[in-house]
Formats: sequence, structure tokens, C-alpha cells
Amino acid sequence: MQEPLISIIIPIYNAELYLEETIDSVLNQTYQIFELLLINHNSTDNSSSIINNFVKKDKRVKAVHLDINMGGPAHPRNVGLDISQGEYVAFLDSDDVWLEKKLEKQLEVFRNSDCDIVHTLANIIDKNSDITGKFQNQRVFNKLKYLLSNKSVIYYTNNININSVLMKTDKQIRFNEDKNLVAMEDWKLWMESIYNGKKVILLEEILLNYRVHTASISNRNSDIGYRKTLYLLSLLLLQREIPLRHYFFSTLFNLIKIIIKNLKRA
Repeated sequence: MQEPLISIIIPIYNAELYLEETIDSVLNQTYQIFELLLINHNSTDNSSSIINNFVKKDKRVKAVHLDINMGGPAHPRNVGLDISQGEYVAFLDSDDVWLEKKLEKQLEVFRNSDCDIVHTLANIIDKNSDITGKFQNQRVFNKLKYLLSNKSVIYYTNNININSVLMKTDKQIRFNEDKNLVAMEDWKLWMESIYNGKKVILLEEILLNYRVHTASISNRNSDIGYRKTLYLLSLLLLQREIPLRHYFFSTLFNLIKIIIKNLKRA
């Protein structure tokens, strides 16, 4: 039986510092049947040169250089989806790093399970690529799963790290390019996918090194993320892609988070 082709999409904007390490983590995978789509979002640093060097070295690496930056990773990801040829698709940010058996182990899950999306656990790494801890995106999920069904928890917390995902290709896969949803567009996709019956499996192995910057930490500790979540929930309600009860309780859940955070600051 012929092994499937995986399309790997990396959106790139001024990523010269870590880009080679990220791309090498893909090329060093134990599973080697893939196309690597490097979507350059009008970078102004040395990213273009790094991209072109990899294109020359490996015929599986393809580049698209965009003339305009549309803001956020949604647009370059969609460009990658438009040209992808694989039976499966994976996404990777330009500063994160896969462990070498990531794709191999995820494909094994697909072979043995009826599912559409497989995601994994992750380490946190710093600017020097040193591991500083484990990424705790499962923490809230593990608490809420005792109160809600696995299908419903996604409306309250995004426990799916896009950089860890491998999913079956589907023409319906699309990232919302609304600028108010930057850093939330992947969560919206998971909500929509699960609402429409996609089956998700967590492979409980660390197969990703997820880089956390000072800027990303401060963004999570501000009200911005919560306010974007409220906007996202309202958008889903208008599109009838979230049950009313989950819209109400998730909105309340996030409002309480904002209040608690502001009380701590006072």
C-alpha cells in the first residue's frame, strides 16, 4: 500500500532567527513522504534567502513569496491549503520545532483509529531552544471534561495546539482571516470542525517543542485574549455554529476570568 503524502504548511514573517531550526525539524522527520510549503508573508528580514536556500536543496520544499502582508498567519495558511496536494495536512509556526517521530506516530494513530484530527502534547522552549517546562494547554480541558462532553469542552478552552496537529485533508478547511481573530483563527477552526462531526484524538506524547516569547506571555496575561474570545463566541453564535447554552456559559466563564484578573491587579 502506498504511503500517504503529507502537506506541511509554515507561514513565515521575519522569522530569520529560528527558521532554519524549524525547517530542519521537518526535514529530519522519520516519516519522509511530504511536501513542505513555505509561505513567506512579505518578510523584510533574511527569511526569503533562507527559504530559497532550502528550496534549492530539497525538491520537496516549495515556496510562495507574497507581495502583501495581510496580518496574522491565517492568510498564508490558506494560501498553503490552496496549493497543497497531500492526503493529510499539518501546520507549523516558523519558530517551533517538531520532534523527529511526530508524523510517524500520528500516522500510526490514523491507521488504528477512526478520526480526523490528531494532536499531541508539547514542551515549552525559550529563545535559546532550552526546554523550560511542559505546555499546559490541557489543564483546563482536564478539569472541564468531567462536567462536559469532549465535544463541548472546545467551546471553553483551546486545548489543541495547531503546531501539533495532523489532520485529514478536507476542502472545507479554512482559516478565518478576520483581523480581530488573529491568534484565535485556529480555535475557530477546531470549534467548527468538532461542531460538524470531526473526530479528534489527543496522542498523549510530547512531539512538539513550542517556543514561548515574552510578547506571547504578556498577550496571554492581558485582557486582549479574553476579549477576542468573546468576539469569537459572538461570531459563532451568529453563524449558528455554537449551541446557545454553550455560548452563554462560555461567555460567562470568560467574563469571570476578566473580572478576576482585574481584581488581582487592583
